[in-house]
Amino acid sequence: MNKMRLSRTTAMAWTMFIAFGALSTGCSSDESTVGSEPTDNTSTTTNGVQNGRGPYLIAVKSDNGTEYIMQSTSITDADLNIKDNIMELPQTEYTWGFTGNTAIGMVYQQQFAGLGYGLRYTNDSSVFVKLGEFRVETRFSSYGFFNGQFITSVGGQVSTDGTRNDGATFTFWNISEDGITLDHTTTIWTEDITGNGQQITFSGFVDMGDGTFLTAMVESDFHQTGTGDGSSVGDVKYPDSVWVARMDKNLNVLKIYGDDRISYAAGQYRSQVLNEIFKADDGTVYVFSNAFNANTSRKAGALRINKGAEDFDKDYYFDIQTAADGYKFRRVWHMTGSTFLLEIYNDKEINTMSAGHQFALVDMSKKTFTWVSGLPSKNLIRSGAETGGVPMYADGKIYLPITEYGADAAIYSIDSETGTATKGITIKGVTEIRTLGKLK
Repeated sequence: MNKMRLSRTTAMAWTMFIAFGALSTGCSSDESTVGSEPTDNTSTTTNGVQNGRGPYLIAVKSDNGTEYIMQSTSITDADLNIKDNIMELPQTEYTWGFTGNTAIGMVYQQQFAGLGYGLRYTNDSSVFVKLGEFRVETRFSSYGFFNGQFITSVGGQVSTDGTRNDGATFTFWNISEDGITLDHTTTIWTEDITGNGQQITFSGFVDMGDGTFLTAMVESDFHQTGTGDGSSVGDVKYPDSVWVARMDKNLNVLKIYGDDRISYAAGQYRSQVLNEIFKADDGTVYVFSNAFNANTSRKAGALRINKGAEDFDKDYYFDIQTAADGYKFRRVWHMTGSTFLLEIYNDKEINTMSAGHQFALVDMSKKTFTWVSGLPSKNLIRSGAETGGVPMYADGKIYLPITEYGADAAIYSIDSETGTATKGITIKGVTEIRTLGKLK
């Protein structure tokens, strides 16, 4: 096992280093452009379902790659048509996150500035309101919601004088009726935060509700300084351990959790990291690892941090890979209670571009694994190969978007107890449903 211990003195020193050594800059709202509302066309009604109204947001892609936002009062009662969309999006490959009545879509552009788009739900009788478009000039590899704000992070950043390349840059965005505006940007230097002489890329944000958040840490070697916008994850020297940090709003590191039963808690699509740390409804934080790194000896699995605990639960370990017949999972979504939906890779040998078109439900409290049945065969599915196909839990059901080759996109409902999937409505003219969400 690599160096796992971090003394209380070292932790306190690191907190002071973050507090006094961080580079913080405040920016004006020029970073955000607030536009008009989506087109409020006369809504259409099919079998009692209103299009252009209601709480359901459906982000879709057409056969020419253009992406649109659809809005509906139901995703179960009648088939939909892409022509009833409320707006065309200015970019493609949006991945959407939701908090309350707000939806934020993000476009990952590797070494270039990230792009964001915000929408807000007001009531069932109105079209969604556009909050604005914004640019994350520092790039991002992870994002989420914390303390009423939207935040992004990216690692491997280079200092202005070119002498350091271990920076992790966070941006904090205010969300209001006036739009989405940049509050501030902070860079912290991460060399040796875990005592292993490595830089850190942060992945995922779990708001603990007490002014702190948990985020997974991926250790990696440094890239050459002076290489433009820096990079995210470098070569991983120690793939057989997992690290999690508890941080406050000023990015002081208050606590570091470490364990060597699983690998680091981050999936990967190209150079973007995929979130693998989540909070269940009872406050337990589950830390997943899909054992993505080819050099790890650990299996894909999960640990947990019990509510209020100062360490990983030493009595809890879930070997998910063995339960999944040797397959690793690609993405994880919290559904309800302690139930999570896993997207499973199609093959046992994987890389950053590998697809996952198998699905399973895991009850993390009970440590049970159930393959989802009733879906098309994995070799017949075309959707979700990149970052689309994001499901949701609403109205007591799990809803998973699936597109088969040569067919319009469909929405399947999954029984959270049995894992049985049933095909529901289709959306004519849609080749992929990027994301499903219900705003409130």
